[in-house]
Amino acid sequence: MNDNDITEGIYVKRRKSSLGMGSTSKECVLETHWLPLKVENGLVELMLVTENLERLMGIKEKVSVDALNAEYSIQDNSRDTYLKLKDTIK
Repeated sequence: MNDNDITEGIYVKRRKSSLGMGSTSKECVLETHWLPLKVENGLVELMLVTENLERLMGIKEKVSVDALNAEYSIQDNSRDTYLKLKDTIK
């Protein structure tokens, strides 16, 4: 897999979490947004994007291509945002 195989867009990772403790605990779904930077040796390097999709947070994560496909989904209509953010890191 190369850079062209990764969709040009923002990826969303959703995970369940809980807030509070005991009987007041509430389950919620947390969403984080990620910009794919590069693919190398079967790993995708991602950078965290702010919730409003305006800027990069500087936090990076490497995941396998299989994990990217299983745990992340592409945000609809995010190609323009992806290209804008990608230009800021060149």
